[in-house]
Amino acid sequence: MAKKNVRDEPLKPQVSENEQMSDIVFILDKMELILEAVSQIGQDGKFNTVAADRQNRNSFLKIDRYADAFENFIKNFWSQLKDPTRFGILSVKEDRLDDPDVQQAIEDIAAGKKTKAVEEFLKQYEIVPRNKENQSINPQNQEKMAKKNETQQAAAADSQPQNQSPQYRYNESMINWEQLKNFGISREYLQERGLLEQMLKGYKTNQVVPISMNFGSAVLRTDARLSFQQSMAGEVVLGIHGIRQKPDLDRPYFGHIFSDEDKKNLLETGNMGRVVELKGRNGEYIPSFISIDKLTNEVVAMKAENAFIPREIKGVELTEQEQNDLREGKKVYVEGMIAKSGNEFNAFIQVNAERRGVEFIFENDKLFNRQTLGGVELTQKQIEDLNAGKAIFVEGMQRKDGEVFSSYVKLDEATGRPSYTRYNPDSPEGAREIYIPNEINGVKITAEEQQQLRDGKVIFLNDMVNRKGEEFSSFIKADLETGRLSYSRTPDGFEQREDFKIPPKVWDVELTRQQRADLQSGKAVLVEGIKGYDGKTISQYVKANFNQGRLDFYNENPDRKRDASQRNVVANSQRQEQGNRKSKGASIA
Repeated sequence: MAKKNVRDEPLKPQVSENEQMSDIVFILDKMELILEAVSQIGQDGKFNTVAADRQNRNSFLKIDRYADAFENFIKNFWSQLKDPTRFGILSVKEDRLDDPDVQQAIEDIAAGKKTKAVEEFLKQYEIVPRNKENQSINPQNQEKMAKKNETQQAAAADSQPQNQSPQYRYNESMINWEQLKNFGISREYLQERGLLEQMLKGYKTNQVVPISMNFGSAVLRTDARLSFQQSMAGEVVLGIHGIRQKPDLDRPYFGHIFSDEDKKNLLETGNMGRVVELKGRNGEYIPSFISIDKLTNEVVAMKAENAFIPREIKGVELTEQEQNDLREGKKVYVEGMIAKSGNEFNAFIQVNAERRGVEFIFENDKLFNRQTLGGVELTQKQIEDLNAGKAIFVEGMQRKDGEVFSSYVKLDEATGRPSYTRYNPDSPEGAREIYIPNEINGVKITAEEQQQLRDGKVIFLNDMVNRKGEEFSSFIKADLETGRLSYSRTPDGFEQREDFKIPPKVWDVELTRQQRADLQSGKAVLVEGIKGYDGKTISQYVKANFNQGRLDFYNENPDRKRDASQRNVVANSQRQEQGNRKSKGASIA
């Protein structure tokens, strides 16, 4: 039973709708794990459905489960099925949709997971029609159907990538992954960091991601939040939400001019605190919430009609006035909420446009007051270090899918939330302290192999198991800045050379046979007479980069030790040229 919010004001009489008409009917495909809500039922039992997600909630049909229309629907539905064991019908009271357990079960089903929450959800809300009860009388028949259902579910799990859940906003097959490589992004990378599902659902990543763009004449490296967006041509493209120094609140935003109060609220809480009308692309004015993306400082808006206002939050029932305040963008202080740990806590709640829903705002939002992370109990020293802005190392944490991991943890300066990295963010660049696990993809590694990875060396592991359950073997090395492990896809490991051929020319200079031979053997060679874009003739040392498949250019010989006694041929020639200019009376800026 929901805990009543502690209020001094007397309870207002509530006008409730007929409870008989407040049931929501769901249809569950147990094989595909697809949950849909009934949106319309005719007197003949014919029906329409919508995806069981929040954005369609207003379309859910409220129905009396004992009415003739519902009975006709049941009979009609089961009579049309060739495989009744595959489907289930659930009837849930409308006010139970805000129950965290119900929400969790719906999310798990949408993600294709058969969790404990799903099991309890089915046990509590699934109904068995009278004309179907006889199917469960015979235990042998029941056992056969159970086995058949397990087989079907296993087959569905194998085909999951091809048959994506309707919860996803974008179909993975519509994404040009080759194109995304131009930004240093791959499917494997997004999946490894747990970002792919967020993006397929239409959300921005919950953390910033390093990206790089090579324009030929310039290389851009930056951090940004990412999302998938649909272009005007219908293609699914990468949305890059770069980090700004500060929110741009001095210019109009879709026709709205920020007042001093608006700016103050946005900078202090991240939310503007009221609903305003923004001018849409068609010239119409749309009531909207406005917030600041705390990771990127981007101004974000959301239509007010799309905001989900709960009746109950963390075990506390909200009054009608509190719900109305939330709809208007105001902060509401709620006491006596129950965290997952079972502890009571108090906080402000407010609609956040960037999060697409209600967020918690604590009196000291950056104060870390949790006792555990990923199921691991923290020491008092670790909690103090986190609040002091230091990084800590936490071993043996557990993700939602049950995967165990260890990581460095530090509170994000902008949001106050824990940020997880494979490297110690407090260690200096160029001398990063990185974490190497004791086990990689199911294969235990020795202390010697761990040290080799820390030193930037390559190791080889046999019989690893990937996420699909497939065995593979590969060379492995660690990025010494990020701690991220990379795997070679070629038999030659990271020193693969056959894909890169030494070109006959460097720019417009023909290479000699000896120069090409030296480059092929990994030596640096001096190439003279290169004509630059400015028309000047220069000399450069050139060396083949077989890992990257390119030629690298240097002002100094990269094969020589750089000390004061050794002078560069290029530098000498440049000094001579500068001396000639001076002798001719040329000035040097």
